Parts: sequence; structure tokens; C-alpha cells
Amino acid sequence: MKEAGYVYILTNPSFKEDWVKIGKSSVSVEQRVKQLDTTALPLPFEIYATMKTSKFHEAEKLIHNFISTFTNLRIRNQREFFNIKPEKALEIFRQVACVIDDAEIEEVYKSSLFKAGENATEKHHITTSKTPPRSEVKHWMIPANSKYFNVAACLAKHGIVYWRQHFNFHTGDTIYIYMTSPESAIRYKCIVEGHDLPYSTLMDMELEFFVNPKDYEHSKKHNRFTRLRVLSSTKSDRLTMVHLLENGMNRAPQGCINLSDTNTELLDYIESNF
Repeated sequence: MKEAGYVYILTNPSFKEDWVKIGKSSVSVEQRVKQLDTTALPLPFEIYATMKTSKFHEAEKLIHNFISTFTNLRIRNQREFFNIKPEKALEIFRQVACVIDDAEIEEVYKSSLFKAGENATEKHHITTSKTPPRSEVKHWMIPANSKYFNVAACLAKHGIVYWRQHFNFHTGDTIYIYMTSPESAIRYKCIVEGHDLPYSTLMDMELEFFVNPKDYEHSKKHNRFTRLRVLSSTKSDRLTMVHLLENGMNRAPQGCINLSDTNTELLDYIESNF
């Protein structure tokens, strides 16, 4: 079996905010950063994210080609520097990881969740679980009740939400969020960035969105979460309960629905109207 290596996103405080270095390494990224710390740079590189995989050569090429094919963001030809924000580069990492069966992404970036006056240098570490092959990626629908938790406000502010996990979600899966009454409609499409995650203090960012703070304290005890990142939202009337019932949904969702295995008709309708 081939040895695993790394593809990385590096930032540098001496560069523009939307400049990153995307490269590969057969040694740890920490070692690679030390190798790159020369007198040619005023400040050392910082690791934003890494992808560990035995196919790191192929992964780097896919990422570079993706950026070069659809954009003109390479700063100099044949160089590993790109005029792209690190969070956008990370989105491309996630897409490439979905087609590589042993990819593991680790995000290592300065957290924006700490309030002024707190330790702003603390790092945010999230290691996503092993990404399943594309043939195993599933689609789910989960209901959200704004009477208990304002998921819309949470996604608007952070772009992510941590969900108590009762089903076998896997990194790379797609989850549609159905907003219960009064909306009674699918409003968000999300990707699973990590599954079977234990409670972390990073999740405390969600406290303000709970109608009753005691519900949040109770949720922390669950200790099995999935991290969802919103991909897109919609206000389409075609995804209200009336139309969903006409296209394969049996009743208003009371819990999670596995669309891939039990309701492909409904999945086809949702995908064609989102």
C-alpha cells in the first residue's frame, strides 16, 4: 500500500489575505513549513488546512487543475501560489476529498469564534472522519423547529451548525434541512463535514440561538454530533410540504429521512427543484 502524504493550504501574515500556497508533501506539513521558513520570507507560513491521503500527488493535481480550469487565480505559472481566499480553497479541498476514498481533512485555522479579550491565538482543530467513496454518499432530510433553535440565524452568522447525531451520517453526505411550521418547507442544502464528533467548547457558539438555554445544556450531554456546512438556501415554493407530499413524501417529517435508500422519488424531486 502506498505511503500517505499531505496536500496543504498555507497562509502567510506577510501576504495578502487572499493569497495562499497549495502544495503537497511526503513529510508532515509541520516539517514542510519549517523547510519553507527561509530568509526570503519575513514571516513563517501558517497551516490553514491539510488533506492526508495516499493519493496526495493526484489530489494536489486535481486541486490545481480545478482552480486553473475555472479561474485565472494562479499568481505565477507553474507555482503553488494562488490568489484565492483560504476558505474558498478549503471548499475545493472538500470537493476533491469526496472522490478520494482515503482522504482525511484537518482544519487548522485561527478561530473567529472567540470574543474580543479572549485568547485569539487559540487554534481550531477539526479532523473530519474518513470520507466515504462517492458511491456510498447518501442524501438525508432532517426537520428543524425554530421554536427551539433558530437554525436560520445560526447558518446566516456562521455558515455551519452542529447537529445531534442519531443516524449514521458520514462525511461527504448531503443533508436537506426541512423547516417545520410555519414555513413547512425545505430551505437549506448542507454537506456533512464531520460525523460522530464529541462535544467541543467550539459548539458553544450556538448557545445564543437556543430559545431555552437549558435545551443547549441538555444537548451537550448527547456527545455525538455531526457538523453541517450550508451549501445553498432556497425560498422555492416547489419545496413546500404540499408539493413534497405530491412527490413521494408520506407525511410531514417527524425525524430524519434517508432519501437515498427509502425515497428516491422524493430525492429526485428535491434535487430537480433546489
